[in-house]
Amino acid sequence: MSYMSRLATELDIASQEKTTLGQAAKYLLNGWSVMPLLPNKKEPHFDLIKRSHLDATDNWEKVQFWFQIDPNANLGINCIMSGLVVIDIDYRNGGQVLECFNETYTVQTGDGLHLYYLADNLAGYKGSVADGIDVKHKGYVAAAPSIHPNGKIYTIVNPIEPVIMSDDLREMITR
Repeated sequence: MSYMSRLATELDIASQEKTTLGQAAKYLLNGWSVMPLLPNKKEPHFDLIKRSHLDATDNWEKVQFWFQIDPNANLGINCIMSGLVVIDIDYRNGGQVLECFNETYTVQTGDGLHLYYLADNLAGYKGSVADGIDVKHKGYVAAAPSIHPNGKIYTIVNPIEPVIMSDDLREMITR
């Protein structure tokens, strides 16, 4: 049985349980690299990984191992390794959805939204574009179904595939 078909079979089992591990398997099938975060936090789980987001992987066996060791771990996605750029909107810091944000894969966070776009890994992205609007590319983001430190669950609110960003958005977030 090939790696991808075995992963798909195990994904069927894991997703029936609605677990973080099941969601991690879905991310791997998307070609994304994941990493464990501390339970109920956004920080890397340094008991399981040593180099933060640099230890993210698309290796199913390693991901299974992490969640066997700590089934309560939160889940992170390495943006650059996954070919993603994520717009992080934090309402508490004045962030808001702008007109140039086209519809894409979206996650509700503890106090805002993560908008996932396909990244041009050669582009230089700004770290921040406005109050409460950050750009995540060279690091990682906490991912659904992680639990935010405030107790809210990261929830997928628009499950479509990430899209290529509009020209207006690209111009706004690149240097």
